[in-house]
Amino acid sequence: MRSFPVWIFCLFVSLLTCFSGVGAQETKQKAMPITPPKLKDYGLQDYVCQTKTLPRSENKPWLLVCNLPHNAQFQPWIEVEAPSGKTILFDSTNPFVPAIQVTQQYITKSGKQSYEVPNWISGEGALYTIPAGVTVTAVKYHETGFDTGFNGSFSCNDNDYNVLWQKATRTCYLCMRDHYMDCPDRERSEWLGDAVLEMEESFYAFDTTANVMCKNLLLSKQINDLPGPNLVAHGEFGEWTYYMYTGDLATISAIYSSTKEYLNRYQPGRNGLPVHQTEGWDWYDWGVGTTDKEVIQVAEYFTAINALRKMANVTGHNGDILALDNQIISIKNNFDKVFWKGDGYRSGNDLDERANAMAVVAGLADPSRWSTIGKVLETKMNCGPYFERWVLEALCIMNKPDQALLRMYSRYKYQIQSGFTTLWEYLERSFADTPPYSTDSDTYLSLNHAWNVPNLILSKFIAGVAPETPGWSTYHVLPQEAFLTSVNVKVPTVKGMVQVEIRKNEKLYQIGLTSPPNTSALVGIPKASFRTLTNIKVNGKKIWDGSFKGAVDGVSWIGEDSNYIKFKVEPGTWSFVASGILPMTTPKQAPIPSTDVKLDKKLWTASASFENREYKIGCMSGSMNGKFWPVNAGAASAIDGDFWTGWRAIDPQKPLSESGQYKDQQTPGQWFMIDLKKAQTFHKIVLDNTWAIYDFPKTYEVYVSNDTTNWGRPVSSGAGELGMTTILFHPKTARYVKIVQTGTKDKPWSIFELNIYTNK
Repeated sequence: MRSFPVWIFCLFVSLLTCFSGVGAQETKQKAMPITPPKLKDYGLQDYVCQTKTLPRSENKPWLLVCNLPHNAQFQPWIEVEAPSGKTILFDSTNPFVPAIQVTQQYITKSGKQSYEVPNWISGEGALYTIPAGVTVTAVKYHETGFDTGFNGSFSCNDNDYNVLWQKATRTCYLCMRDHYMDCPDRERSEWLGDAVLEMEESFYAFDTTANVMCKNLLLSKQINDLPGPNLVAHGEFGEWTYYMYTGDLATISAIYSSTKEYLNRYQPGRNGLPVHQTEGWDWYDWGVGTTDKEVIQVAEYFTAINALRKMANVTGHNGDILALDNQIISIKNNFDKVFWKGDGYRSGNDLDERANAMAVVAGLADPSRWSTIGKVLETKMNCGPYFERWVLEALCIMNKPDQALLRMYSRYKYQIQSGFTTLWEYLERSFADTPPYSTDSDTYLSLNHAWNVPNLILSKFIAGVAPETPGWSTYHVLPQEAFLTSVNVKVPTVKGMVQVEIRKNEKLYQIGLTSPPNTSALVGIPKASFRTLTNIKVNGKKIWDGSFKGAVDGVSWIGEDSNYIKFKVEPGTWSFVASGILPMTTPKQAPIPSTDVKLDKKLWTASASFENREYKIGCMSGSMNGKFWPVNAGAASAIDGDFWTGWRAIDPQKPLSESGQYKDQQTPGQWFMIDLKKAQTFHKIVLDNTWAIYDFPKTYEVYVSNDTTNWGRPVSSGAGELGMTTILFHPKTARYVKIVQTGTKDKPWSIFELNIYTNK
């Protein structure tokens, strides 16, 4: 009998372990300790503005609304003179917070006293309920938060993206404290899918003290019974990203075994791909349309198993590599056979942008497929902000930065223009009006949520700064600035600050780089930015004019590919200037700076055709699902400076139908009026209902008067707009302004903040 060849036996063993396990279970390493995060105390600070002038006392209970400069974790503080036994209430103006935290209160003693609530709340404003007979002499707020610096930055010539970067960064910071959380105003749990996105944001937005929270996430992470987010966390976007940005091999070594153990859950199917895992909550994204979970899960698993293969290599688990390679090859060979349908990747009849984006990001979509996939990503707008991250990244990978920036603006447009400083769980915050809201009930999700990461896309892909090797020993600057003409970015790294400045005009493309010690930077001049590229200089010396002309000290030639002409530079300050002809057309005009000035409205009063002192809102998710609570909706709330408080015109004579829908809520003649207290000149009114984006007036007319009797003809008329209705007219001088609703609609109209503007 012939002997059985050893190499065939080894191959057989490796194939047996291909999906059922990646080798023998190794001895688990001793658990690494969790480092308790530190908190930063910002001290007592003055509010930006408040609705009443202090000191103040009234002979009836009254509300004091105070605005912070940004959404924050804070504790309201008050100083009063009062008799004993009076109860003061403290809340956030964020309407969700009172639903998850008991309203804090203070019972006064006799005399002058001050008090700070013991438990932090979140929001952009504080709401004090003051009893009759209490004199408020001062109010302040005490902000605390995770102890890190806002050292990263991004700015460009289009301020829409600057605003978005700042709001995304503020959102991320608000969702950090003892650990990453998905939001502070609905639940404060550390969900893996949210947390790994926050982690990567942290590397671009905050100083390296934030790395302790990243490390704690990996060391303490629990399986949340969500296959999709678990695969994101246990792979390329979680553990391997952490290693690339920190170089912390000890942590990667400590979590290798648990990562491998989790991925062993995914078993092979007959088609050569892992069987769809549905254990727990098979969730991947909010949004509309069909989420193609089969395609997404295979692609996410592919990123995870690739990351595990790289982890095995750097941590010395060489015995696992052959089995991992076999899994990788099997998925590569079968992914297109099973899922490519000619018009994109899909497992059924529905073409999903999420699935196609993840196929690109995972590296499973061959570049020959990119043109077809690009059409899917440019036309379908179904995903929520969680998967928007990978759609935008996929567009950048496919060399479509123009489309990425345009999509980013389109999807975040209403949040960019709003007065809020954070980004929401959905891309459009609304009282239920369209899917995924199935009925017109007043329910919503959180008002600041961790999975919004346009700042990450702008810094990592548009500015093009990211590590090439673990710990930033080598990193690249490969800009994809698209139609932007200037970009400045600062990235705090474990090696020091990386600073990049990009400028371009019709003839020159300039990259300024400050590179920290102990690094090598790969700098690419993007060919897509040029119609014709003639030469490149570094620190004033020509080094390329169609071919390499010789090195400058500290600069070496790498070569070129279809996208970039590349150089490697040592630490220091470098100036790259490329000459040629650059197309400067843009599909998006940068916002024009306004010279308008808001009128001070502290003394204004407001009234309406009917006053709703409160309405009820509820939550449609999580432990609060099905719960409703009252929110104040008096007319004064529309001019208190806070975008979460407002007047909502729900006609009390027209209650909800049995199906939970409003009927004929907007009818002609409903009005809202402001008394400016003195005649003033103005030319623009903005009605902001971004928080309830579909609550705009169907049609309107605007009148002005000095006596509330002689209104004359309307100074303006038109139709309301999603989120924010801007009303322009020739300058008028008057004391009273009245907005009259003239249309009919089965939907209330709201004014959550009203501002009136004059010229500078």
